[in-house]
Amino acid sequence: MRLKNGVIWAQMHPSMEHAWEVCERVTWEVCDRDAVITSGRDGVHSQTSLHYEGKALDLRTRDLDTDTVTKYAQALRQCLGDDYDIVIESDHIHVEYDPA
Repeated sequence: MRLKNGVIWAQMHPSMEHAWEVCERVTWEVCDRDAVITSGRDGVHSQTSLHYEGKALDLRTRDLDTDTVTKYAQALRQCLGDDYDIVIESDHIHVEYDPA
């Protein structure tokens, strides 16, 4: 797992440590490469974004084709379960801890 330069990982919610481990494994299984986190507590997001609470991360997908991104997101959903929301964005997959 790699952090893009400037990513702030300090004070992330404990649920994101679990997500980190799962994302690392799933990225290798589906994409055959290291996962790259492009945002943690940093970046510009909506006012209500869980990034600011340390409950969200973004994973780089700009180098992946559409089919791989779809498989990647499906595998993350399956492995992380219902407490996490997985959203495909234009150049990343957003992963947030948001239990029902």
